[in-house]
Parts: sequence; C-alpha cells; structure tokens
Amino acid sequence: MGIQKKIKRSLVYSAGFLLSMSLLSAEAFAAELSEQSSAVKVTKHGLENSSEGVNSQTNDTTSSESGSENQSIGNFAKISSDAELFTPESLQPTNLKLPADDHAYYVTKSSNEDYFEILIGENTYWIKAENLIASPENPSEITQKRNLIITTKSNFNIYSENDNNSKILVEGTKETTFKVVDVVQDYYVVSMAGVRGYIPISDVNIDYKKNSNVEVATSSVKMYKIDGSKYKAMGSLDNGAVVKVAKSTAKYHIIQVGSQTYAILKKGTIPTENPASLGTLMKSTYPITLTVSKTNSIYTSKGTKMGTINKGQVVSLKGLKGNKGIINYMGKSGYVDLKYFNHSNIVNPTKNITYGMYNYYLRVFAQLYPEFTEIEKIGESVQGRSIYALRVGNGKKEILMDAAIHAREHMTTNVLMEMIDQYTVSYRKGTNYAGYNVKRVLDKTSIWFVPMMNPDGVTLVQKGIGSMDSKYKASLKKYNHGSNNFNRWKANGRGVDLNRNFDGLWKYVATTPKSYMNYKGTSAFSEPEAQALKAFVQRHKFKTDLSYHSSGQIVYWYNFQKGSNRTRDLNLAKSVARITGYSVVPPLPYRGSGSSADWFILNQKKPGLTIEIAPYAGYGPVPHRYWNSVWNKNKSIGLFGANEASKR
Repeated sequence: MGIQKKIKRSLVYSAGFLLSMSLLSAEAFAAELSEQSSAVKVTKHGLENSSEGVNSQTNDTTSSESGSENQSIGNFAKISSDAELFTPESLQPTNLKLPADDHAYYVTKSSNEDYFEILIGENTYWIKAENLIASPENPSEITQKRNLIITTKSNFNIYSENDNNSKILVEGTKETTFKVVDVVQDYYVVSMAGVRGYIPISDVNIDYKKNSNVEVATSSVKMYKIDGSKYKAMGSLDNGAVVKVAKSTAKYHIIQVGSQTYAILKKGTIPTENPASLGTLMKSTYPITLTVSKTNSIYTSKGTKMGTINKGQVVSLKGLKGNKGIINYMGKSGYVDLKYFNHSNIVNPTKNITYGMYNYYLRVFAQLYPEFTEIEKIGESVQGRSIYALRVGNGKKEILMDAAIHAREHMTTNVLMEMIDQYTVSYRKGTNYAGYNVKRVLDKTSIWFVPMMNPDGVTLVQKGIGSMDSKYKASLKKYNHGSNNFNRWKANGRGVDLNRNFDGLWKYVATTPKSYMNYKGTSAFSEPEAQALKAFVQRHKFKTDLSYHSSGQIVYWYNFQKGSNRTRDLNLAKSVARITGYSVVPPLPYRGSGSSADWFILNQKKPGLTIEIAPYAGYGPVPHRYWNSVWNKNKSIGLFGANEASKR
C-alpha cells in the first residue's frame, strides 16, 4: 500500500481507533484509571477486540469521504519506549531505532500479533506492540512534492524538524534507502508513518551524474566564472535554484556554455528531477553590454528569485520583459532590475538608428536610470508607430529637443540619441561632460528628448516601400513620382510634410501638390504626429525648443518676436552658432510657417531654434562620414540649452 493512501486514511482510522479503545479489556482500563492517564497500551488483546469496531467505522467513513474500498485496519500510536525496527516476517534487526517519542504515528496490524507495521520513507518495518502506546491523536496528511530515492550514510539521524537540535525520530547505524517526499533547506524530508522526518543532506550519500540537473539545497551556494585556472566570484544561487551541470569535481559543479565555463560549489547541492530554473537564452535583436553597479538579484521568468550577481560583472542585455531586463546568465535568460546596472555605450551613431532601435533604446535608458529619467509615449504615427519622449534630469524647469521631423534627416535622431547616451552616463557617475557638470545642470533644468518625430517617414527612407502598411504603398509611390528610391522623402507615412503642418501662421503657407516634400496637409495639425507634439508641449512649460534638422549648418530663430523676446531669442541663436560654428539666419520677412519651432515661438512666446546640421547634403540623408564633425559641434548643445534655461 502506498504512503499517500495510508496517510489520507488517517482521519478515517482515528474514529475507528477511538471506538476500538472502548472495547479494551476491563483490566487494562482499570489500570489506566489507577494511573490517572489517558494512555492505553496496545496489546494483542486490544487488537483482537477492536478489529470489528474499526472495520465498521472505516467502511462507513470511507464510503462518504473517499469512496475507496478494502481499507486496512489502522491505529495511531506513540512510541512508549525506545524501539528497534525489524524486517517483516523474518524479524531481522534493521539497525534502525525509534527513541521514545510523543508523536502520533500511523501503524497497522501485521500478520504477527506481537508486531505492528510502520512505514518510513516508503519502507515497511515491524515494531513490537509492547513499544507502542495508543493515541487518540493522528498525524497530519503529508503531500508528496518530490519523487527521489536517497541512500543514507552508515550513521544518520532523522529529526522532527529541519534542525539538528530538534528531537531525533530515528537513529540509523547502516546505509538505508528511503523515498523522499520533499526537500527543504539542508534536509531531505521523508514520511515516517504520517510524521515529517528530516534527514540532513550531510547524512546522505549523493551521486552526481554528468549532464544532469542539480538543485541548491542550502540557503545559497557561490558561483564562479572560470578564467584559465582562476575562479572569479560572480554571484550566488539561492535555495531551490536548479542548473544543468556538465560534470562534477571533488569541490565544484562545472557548467559549460560554449567556450565559457562556470562553476558552483558542490557542497549544498543535490541531484534533482526538477527542470532548470532559467529558460533558453533569448536571442538579442539589439545587443547591449551592461555592468552591474550594485550586487542584486536574478529572477526566473515567473518572478522567483534564484540568485545574485555581483557588482562589477559585465553582462549582455538580450531584451526587456515588462519592468525587467533579460540578461545572459550562464547561458540562460536571467531577469533583473536594470536600475542596478550601468551602460557605457549603447548607441552606435555612425550607422542608421532605426525606429526599432530608437524605440528599444529609450525604454532601456528609462529602466536603467529611473531615478532621473522618465519615458512617455506622446502619440502614434499615421501607420501606428509609437512616438516616445524621454526626460533626462530632475530639474523642475524643462526644455524640449526634437528631431527627425523630416524623414531623410534621420541623422538628427543620432544626435539626440547620442546626447542621451552620454548625458545619462555622466549623470549617474556625477562627472562632467563637454564642460558641464551634468547632474548639477540637469537637476535644475530637465531635457525632454523626442528623437524621432516621424517614424513612418524615417522607416520608409531607411527600409523602403516594403516596410510600409500595404494600404499606403501605392499612394506613397505615386507621391514619390513613381520611384522606388525614397532617399529624398521628407514627408510622413501618407505624404504630408510635418514641418509644414504646425500652425505657425499655417494658412499663409503655400499649397502644393502631394509629393515627397512640402505638402502642408488639409489643415493645420491634420497629422497625428503634429498633434502629438502639440499636446505634449501644451502639457509642459518648456523654456526652449531646440528642433534638429539637416542640412546646411545654419540656425533659424525668428518668427516675428518683438522687443526683449526678440533680443533673447537672437542671443540664444548666436550662442548656439558660436558653439557649433553654424551661421545665424537673418530674420525672414515672409509670413506663414508650418514648422514646429515657429509654432512654438508664436504659441509659447519663448525661443524656438531650428538647427540644421552638416554641410548641405542635397536631396538625401546626411552621409555618415560627417558624423564626427556633427557630433563634436553639437555634443554640448543640450547641456548648454538646459543651463541657459535655468537662468530664465
């Protein structure tokens, strides 16, 4: 009979046993009264007299509770005196002894009237009836959580708790095999006739097999990265964590991941049938290298903490899932809080930054530095691509920087993304960049970056017509005059030039046919991208708008400001020109503009600059060979703009 069935019947037998106690001999009952004790010796006479009553009660209860038939007679008893256990039938000593104890065990009648059967770790033993004392109590039901077989060392104890100072339930003096129902910290758990018994892992012979799983059974074990002959500490694995090991040495388990080798301490682990805690390593679309800034936790995909990773470790970020980053953790996907990590260089501005990169990188920055960044989705493009803004800094005053309103001018996205990359590193470290104490500046005035205002148009230029929503493909090709080369494209995902769609006296802007550039739309703010930036500006009180375009190496600043506002705006434009080496465009007398910066000037009465980067590039994107020059001229502009705004 299996231990599960026997344990589940414990409640059934308690009623039967109490009834059987009423049928004990008068002599035993009188002795019980004289000793003023409720304890009753389990004798062969008691068993004989109680069998009918127990059967009656068992059958009645079983039919109502479990529906099971052919139940065995069971009793609950305590160990009245130290008892040796014997093998059934042959009655050979087993070298197992049960010290006297007041736990109530489940015992059953054997074929020998002088003995009872008792089940320990799925092994059936016989115990003399004279060592038992009847008990009205009954053991609790034990749920089997594991299916392991262990073999003890020649000398071992089974304790009442997972504590070597607790009561000893069994003393063993030879190797014994048991079936395990659970594993708790430092102990295997066996069912002792319905009572939980704890065998120290140190009392068990453990055989580790190659390419098998091991489980941490202590509070934690140390983990190392092997570099030649050196073992470099990289963290720890917590109790319950399961990893697959290639092989085991006298001291370590070895984990092989490609050419990289890891090790965990062997002491404190056990073989396990459980699957590895971490899943298959996620493939990275946009690889990022990070450094652990503070020792912190590693989690499974289900949110269970499985270990720690030490400060200073270099890891590869594979992706994001909710508020967690996914890193390469010994060749598996480990989940971490990215706020405990630093980056050194995420953006590669010498190449195109796609919509997917920009989208992903901004979310990574926000998770890396939640103490001084904030990400906000401000809207969507015509074709449903998200438009994100990222705040860097904790200053109450704010400035706005936007880029890539014109599709082919996507190098401006690179400029703002590289600013975010460099400024966040310096802010976290508390260092200077481009002549400014970054934290000091941005704690007075924050910068809100919108690096890609026109994600549909940028994607069209970078990836071609195949990247567009099918319902727009025919019209986009038509507006491009039948060409499949979209390098010259400036408009959004349905042919509207966004920098002609803002209401900087939009009604005076000339109307042109739909094309790859200059078509102003059916009305001011007809496009969702323009609407998104307008609403974003109206939710804030930006001191300045710095809008990046290309090319020409010039700075626009004027839209009919007067008096002190005009003087302020001109001085700001001259300062930017002095830093970049660009030229300030004289005031233009014509009325009517659809540009975002001109709308900002008229609507907010504050300075709005349009900064055109790079030498004139004609009808196409700025070549990447200009990047170093562009960056060196513009790397401080965000900090300059924030610092200047802090004075107003």
